[in-house]
Amino acid sequence: MTSRTPARRRGRERASAGVAVLLALTGALLLLAAALAGTASAGTTGAPPAGLRRAFLESDDIARRSDTPGKDALHRLQIVANLRAETPDSPLVLLLGGSAARESTVDDTAWATDIERAGGPPVTVYNLGCRHDTFAEDLEIARLLPADMPALVFIGINLGRFANPRKSPVVVLPEPLLPPPGYTQHIYSVSKRVQPRATKAYYLQYWLKARRPQFQARYGYNLTVLERVVEACLDRGLHPVLLDLPRDLDVIGHTLDGQVAQMKAGCAMIARAYGIPWVTPVKGANLVDADFFDLWHLVEPGRVKYQARVSAKTVELLHRYELDRPAEPVSGATPLATPTP
Repeated sequence: MTSRTPARRRGRERASAGVAVLLALTGALLLLAAALAGTASAGTTGAPPAGLRRAFLESDDIARRSDTPGKDALHRLQIVANLRAETPDSPLVLLLGGSAARESTVDDTAWATDIERAGGPPVTVYNLGCRHDTFAEDLEIARLLPADMPALVFIGINLGRFANPRKSPVVVLPEPLLPPPGYTQHIYSVSKRVQPRATKAYYLQYWLKARRPQFQARYGYNLTVLERVVEACLDRGLHPVLLDLPRDLDVIGHTLDGQVAQMKAGCAMIARAYGIPWVTPVKGANLVDADFFDLWHLVEPGRVKYQARVSAKTVELLHRYELDRPAEPVSGATPLATPTP
């Protein structure tokens, strides 16, 4: 198995240069995004049809109080606690991210099966996506993962994550519970009144008016935190992978081209600076409007398509990093990591 020490050293050596490049180009990217967005948004319509705002606000993730931990957040903490107590014998694949990440795969068993069918080894898979997750929370989770596991850590990327405000989360893990409690992954489904195209179009206008200014104001901060998540994974001897999460291109069209270009440029710079993959399966998955509950959350048809594309890439990365052999078992709990500012 390839030693992960070189990866850690490479990450640290490139860190200073990476930060400098990212900050220097952030201003230019902001200007590019503003120019593109101005052109793209010129064709948007005015007030939404009656009733659309209520339908838009009735989605489960939006309606719940943001300060109420969901079952997805509790599940994520439990899995991390369990990994610290007993690391799996097989290679590990994790996905961090918000609710769009949570909804992007069928379930952990199906994802692991897809990886094997695509030519990969038996793997242990956990989708740890949860509602309103931020890069700051991912950073704390990465610092708590056991060191030197044979693991791929996919870090979910989408526009909304760059619009999140500053946050200083305190992560408290529960006691290990093996096996973990049962967990139903999905909130959205084709059986739960998928938003019609008109509602999605209204959501797009809402994003332009309310979320785009937040994206512009907070992009630099979130990009810096994302870079720290990558560094934390490398410092733990893990293999971080940036993953472009689904978005409804049929409805969005070119309206968000400026922000998407800015997001992709920042991720590409981090990937080059640290020598890590930046995986962009959105177009290749051939997703259509019917695959989405709204603009970001997949339902059943889309999950199968997207998961298949990610599984094929997962197999490629497992082979690249020579993680396709069982890991040496690690006994005992990993001491708690002390978060650093």
